[in-house]
Amino acid sequence: MTGVKMYTLEDDKETTSSLRKRELLASSQTQGAAGPSKGETGDAQRLSLSAQVTNTFKKITTPTKAPTGGKGAALAALTMACIGVFFTAMDQTVVVTALPPIVNDLNIGVTKLDHAAWIISAYLLGFVIAMPLMGRVSDIYGRRRIFILCLGIFGAGSILCGLAPVFGQMSDLGFLNAINVDTSSPGLIWLIAARFIQAVGGGAVVPVAMAIASDFYGPQRRGLALGVIGAVTEAGGVIGPLYGALIVQQFGWQYIFYFNVPIVIGLIIAAWRLIPGGTHTREGIDWIGAALLGLALTCLSLGLAQQGTDLGPTPANAPAPQNNPISIGLAIVFLIAFVLVERKVRWPVVDLSLFKRLHFSATSLVSLLVGAALIIAMADIPIFVDTVLQRSVLDSGLALLRLTAMIPVGALLGGWLCSRITCRFTAVLGLLFTATGFYLMSRWPIHVDWNQITISTVTAGLGFGLVIAPIGTTAINAVRAGQAGMSSAIVTSLRMVGMMLGLAALTSWALAYFKQLVSTYPSLPLSSTAAQFANW
Repeated sequence: MTGVKMYTLEDDKETTSSLRKRELLASSQTQGAAGPSKGETGDAQRLSLSAQVTNTFKKITTPTKAPTGGKGAALAALTMACIGVFFTAMDQTVVVTALPPIVNDLNIGVTKLDHAAWIISAYLLGFVIAMPLMGRVSDIYGRRRIFILCLGIFGAGSILCGLAPVFGQMSDLGFLNAINVDTSSPGLIWLIAARFIQAVGGGAVVPVAMAIASDFYGPQRRGLALGVIGAVTEAGGVIGPLYGALIVQQFGWQYIFYFNVPIVIGLIIAAWRLIPGGTHTREGIDWIGAALLGLALTCLSLGLAQQGTDLGPTPANAPAPQNNPISIGLAIVFLIAFVLVERKVRWPVVDLSLFKRLHFSATSLVSLLVGAALIIAMADIPIFVDTVLQRSVLDSGLALLRLTAMIPVGALLGGWLCSRITCRFTAVLGLLFTATGFYLMSRWPIHVDWNQITISTVTAGLGFGLVIAPIGTTAINAVRAGQAGMSSAIVTSLRMVGMMLGLAALTSWALAYFKQLVSTYPSLPLSSTAAQFANW
């Protein structure tokens, strides 16, 4: 989790270069006026240049207004940043155990579960768009201003998520039929839109929080502070499903969003008191690149998840998903445009030159696929426990916790193994564990016992964790030191992209297979069909 470097140094390379040139020019003018001393040697000249570069580096990495208050203020700022990233990361996964009651409350039919998947995908999409962009924005407009703005967006989105059923009953969204949007569940449309708004704020909180920690801690302690934020971010994703299950069982699914609001208010007050105000600088932001990336990912997800709404006949052979070629074609067009823009823009969202390195490209692909596999497990396990085993929402969360709790354990073990059997063999070992866990899950019968669930999920979770350290280490080792932050951020973002695309592909395939079951057994009631679907 070293992504903060991409915002304080790498993206400001033009500013760094300009300052260095000005200092060197001023130095040369001074020397020209006074003349060189007789005792000056080549070593002294090189030392002078080194000192100038060092001073320039210090100026660039020092905040506009230096934080005051010593260690106490730094610890308070770090605590505030950790709370912010914990809750925004937790909202990535908090809804996976709440999906069954949400689907029931919003009257989403079983043939339209691909629409419900956007409750998760919309958050991942907004997160991916905001995360690489907003750290740069905070460099330009100031940490405090942008952090408070991001928290406000996250809080407003949380309120809108909780009120989505109310807005759905009060509003007429029939005009969306003109662009082929299914309006049979207006509450779902409101919830998806609110989740995207929530994610734009939440995704922005992560890089800005890391930049804040970097401002308060010097080079010697900065790595530790960023490591704490990284650990808290992972913890939020791990605890999210269980937290969501507890809240849903006690209060209702709307409160997993409402409870964010007092936290946001407290963080805004703390940010106003702790973070120094910054000044506005006139530098560029790649808004066009961010918009093209968002459009490409949206169209690709829509294309993969597109399904018909009627249970018509399906061929008896493979359950081929009904993808939308128009959406996929648009995604390709937007992606090409994104690449062209990123190659020319001065401050790119993604440094495409990194993909020229084979090890980095391979690591990026693995991260994408790991994200897709992870979201499939996180979506399937709670739904299986809730609908097939007919257990409580809390039991669904506990079943998933068996997997997610092993991820940080595997990550620690993977970091230890990387230094002993190399990153390559550690990654292969992790993928083998994950594949074994998925195979065991695929053999679950309808009346599976908890011992089988535990063995399968623990094995898969350990495998996912083992892969994390090799991916991060290889991605950073494959690039120059100044590109480490960008490299880490890209790999992390690709894991989220994989989660979004994996969920879209999962719902597409699942609905196609469900339609095949219904056409094969037309006389069976829905519950029996669902049981056979789970048993397969």
